[in-house]
Amino acid sequence: MKRLRKAISVMLCTMLLFAIGATANASPSTEGVPDQVIKTESEIPLTTVKEDKIEHLTRSDKPDSVTSSVYVLQDNLNFKAPETTSLKKETVSSLKTSLMAASATASTATYSGTITQEGDTQFLYPIYLQPGELLQARLDGPFSAQLDYDLYLYEFDMTTGDINPNAIDASTYGTYFNKYEQGSASLPESVGTRNAAGFEKAYAIAVHSKKGSSITDPFYLTVDVSSQYDAYEPDESAFHAYNFTFSTGGSSLNSRSINSGIDNDWYRITIPASRNYDGLNVKLDSTSESYGYKAEVYGALTGNQMVLLPQTNHNVSLNTGTYYVRVYTTNQYSPDHLYTLTLKPVLRAGKIVITGYDSINGPNDYPSYSYGRHYRVNGNTNLTVKGVVTTTDNYPVANAPVNVTWLNQNWTESSGNRTRTGTGYTDQNGTFSLTLSLPHSTGSIAEYLSGPIRFTHYYDLSGVAAQVSDTSLTATDIVYHFAYSIYGGRS
Repeated sequence: MKRLRKAISVMLCTMLLFAIGATANASPSTEGVPDQVIKTESEIPLTTVKEDKIEHLTRSDKPDSVTSSVYVLQDNLNFKAPETTSLKKETVSSLKTSLMAASATASTATYSGTITQEGDTQFLYPIYLQPGELLQARLDGPFSAQLDYDLYLYEFDMTTGDINPNAIDASTYGTYFNKYEQGSASLPESVGTRNAAGFEKAYAIAVHSKKGSSITDPFYLTVDVSSQYDAYEPDESAFHAYNFTFSTGGSSLNSRSINSGIDNDWYRITIPASRNYDGLNVKLDSTSESYGYKAEVYGALTGNQMVLLPQTNHNVSLNTGTYYVRVYTTNQYSPDHLYTLTLKPVLRAGKIVITGYDSINGPNDYPSYSYGRHYRVNGNTNLTVKGVVTTTDNYPVANAPVNVTWLNQNWTESSGNRTRTGTGYTDQNGTFSLTLSLPHSTGSIAEYLSGPIRFTHYYDLSGVAAQVSDTSLTATDIVYHFAYSIYGGRS
């Protein structure tokens, strides 16, 4: 008899799985992420932290997949000599049609120019910084896939006036057009420095043609000098990204600000091969977003090409490798406003469990009929199915889509009473609770209950399956579908 009961239970669960199996697919893919980014891998392990707030940042000790290819300066410049430049200073009105033009402030100026021969360089100098001031420069354009210009920053010897031929900063991204709200463009080249000396210093900015030239496609060079900024400046390019480690539950940073319209804050994240997530939720606080602040994630290809990864509801699909997060503004900014950047893994569902039920009979109605101890629900009432979705290592998975199916095989398909389904999402604790409205029971099984008062109970065996949508993760169980009872007298 026990073997028969077990066989019936297994058969019912198997039929239930078969009924919902048509909706089960493979794990979510990384469709939409460039193939080159998927292939980018790193053997550097991820260091996690228990704190939700990062108190200290550490610069990357090596450039990793983003490397510089600095050209050798050939020009002998001296800031004491008359300034010679063909760059044209732009007005705010003339920049409104520029694809990536920054908002001008009192300390900001934008220049345009062209390079007519590959390998040539255009200079802007001298730029003076008082002690403690920050210099930031950004190169936009030329907007052509056939051209690749880099940006360099030099300082002068304040005694002789001669330029030091060794660049103190360089931005050498390869040309790769991404889609931004303002239109398609390659990631702007950006450099910066802070005058940490106790005296005035002079600097030069160089725009160098690494590939191609054009007399018709201009570049735009925006320069900003600031006296108010956060302690981690400058970090204008991915070459100077700070390591950002995060915990499984997510980590936040709120010690940084955007001090100019061309300020870039960069962070480096490492995604290990062994993990319980396939993406990150990358989000700024609502006030920063209202200012126009953006948090973007980039992958680095060969040749320092930086690929902007697509986001859906702030979620970014990531594979094993090293990535870079850029924070900047497309509108207003304030050095007094500290933005909050939160990185939270989008955990991968590894298992689903049914934890209990509820109905008009309450959550504790578990009779031990001949088929074992299972929950009992009355016919033509509501059944609430409760459960939890976790990773394989038992971290709760929030916002996981869940399907619940109830099956009573005693009803025919044509009756409309054979199945009931419901869908929903897990909460922040990974739990779900879905309520189904059940039909009457057919009362196909009669079970005589002996004792001082005798009854015969009539019920059906029904099954419940909970599934993480679009995956093969399923939990099944048996539920008694109660019809009625008949009084059999007293002993």
